[in-house]
Amino acid sequence: MEFRDLFVILGSFQNVFNFFVSQKLLASCQQCSRCGSNMELTETTRVNDGYMWRCTNKRCRTWLSIRSGSFFEGSNIPLSTWLHLMFLWAMQISGSKIARLTSLSKPTVIHALSELRTICSNKVLNAGIKLGGLGKTVEIDESKFGAKRKYKRGRVSEGPWVFGVVERGSQKVLLFRVPDRTRETLVHRLITTHIRPGTVIYSDQFTPYIPLNQLGYIHLSVNHSKNFVDPDSGAHTNTIEGVWALVKKKLKWMCGTLYEYIPSYLDEFTWFRNFGKDRAFEQLLEDIAEQFPQQ
Repeated sequence: MEFRDLFVILGSFQNVFNFFVSQKLLASCQQCSRCGSNMELTETTRVNDGYMWRCTNKRCRTWLSIRSGSFFEGSNIPLSTWLHLMFLWAMQISGSKIARLTSLSKPTVIHALSELRTICSNKVLNAGIKLGGLGKTVEIDESKFGAKRKYKRGRVSEGPWVFGVVERGSQKVLLFRVPDRTRETLVHRLITTHIRPGTVIYSDQFTPYIPLNQLGYIHLSVNHSKNFVDPDSGAHTNTIEGVWALVKKKLKWMCGTLYEYIPSYLDEFTWFRNFGKDRAFEQLLEDIAEQFPQQ
């Protein structure tokens, strides 16, 4: 969707409603839960949306929100503003700029974006993503997040460790916050689950990776104390190092992130790299429709 298409839709509530119905984010019809009769879309001042479902049975006349059972249920953000916000998020516009462009408060935008990251997390969790395969190469590495001194003084803060995989060529990425860097966690829980056998794996010479060649992978490593690129095999981890730089830049750009929220931001980054690279807005709508099915 282009900006001009968006603004045409935003021109009227009916356009917004029809768009969300067409994308299966809102129900196209409803049946009364009290009497079983069909309901009709009715204009009303009862709600900010201006419309609600109303039972056609004159003895019942039950009202129902058009948001009932949808992703938007419980939110006070106008549907037109939700559409605008999701479009801007898909363009990876910052939260502060989204607040300015949508005239929403920063706390409201922060909460709304956390809801979108939940959609990303659910997609990543349930997609069963596997990278690599015969003839493909991935790079793996771990990185410490948030380890810094305030004003370069005092103790180093204890941020979480994150394990990452990037597939060369496709640039698909997997990122996991991990409780430790043991062989059990990195190799047996993550690598064997998310990297296909036969993959060429580049890494540094971290001890837990030693048995990868015995697990069906072609493992090549580089000694970072001597070289950035192994002179014999050509192995390097420059691509995954670039991923760390991008992720940490984004977290810093967002004025810092509480450690407990880091997994959701990692899932968001993973979602964009694996599913939303070329059609993020359309993919977001599809994922919401899948997670909140409508009639």
